[in-house]
Amino acid sequence: MAQKRTLLNNRALAWLVGFLLNAYGQLFLITSRLRIEADPEVERLVREQRVPVIYALWHSHVFFVPLFRTYERRAVSVLLSAHRDAQIVGVAARLRGIHLVFGSSTRGGAKAYLQLLSVLQRGESVVMTPDGPKGPAKRVKSGVIRLAQQSGCAVVPVALGCSRLHRLKSWDRSLLPLPFSKAVFQLGEPLYCPAEAPLEPLQQQLEVAIQATVARAADRVN
Repeated sequence: MAQKRTLLNNRALAWLVGFLLNAYGQLFLITSRLRIEADPEVERLVREQRVPVIYALWHSHVFFVPLFRTYERRAVSVLLSAHRDAQIVGVAARLRGIHLVFGSSTRGGAKAYLQLLSVLQRGESVVMTPDGPKGPAKRVKSGVIRLAQQSGCAVVPVALGCSRLHRLKSWDRSLLPLPFSKAVFQLGEPLYCPAEAPLEPLQQQLEVAIQATVARAADRVN
């Protein structure tokens, strides 16, 4: 573990690994058949009205974050853990034109929250993994709901279905898509969070919505 931490602290090595991760993502896109399917309300908000939204996907799907830039056709910001491992993902995201906000529930959370709120207020969508950075997997934490309540922005559940993939041995069993796949990037029905509504029911609603989007994406691949 000590050797791993030393390697990750090497900025040059982190950039190299991030560059390779980005190259692998490009290989996946070039060799695969990808469809983007969005709920009509998402299309209205994002494409017609050009208003910002909060995209929510499980941490296990974080590899697909660059696809938000493809869908929006404009800049988006991603909340990324301040952990060293995330720096590598950050390199790959930057190479795809993604803006980064660093923080988590345990490191820099308050500062990151204010940054995300500022991003939404200036009209730019944000991407969050509500079960990250350390889980429990597929359980929505309160931060994404609080942000939606304060900003007034809708939360859009997102998932990707892929015909060929590998699951990493991480806490969330992250998905690594394999080249020459059929893939569907699914954006589900937006969830609105009234400012005075209690948090827990909305967290449960979002969990159900993301899981339903995961299932729909998997079905649409077949």
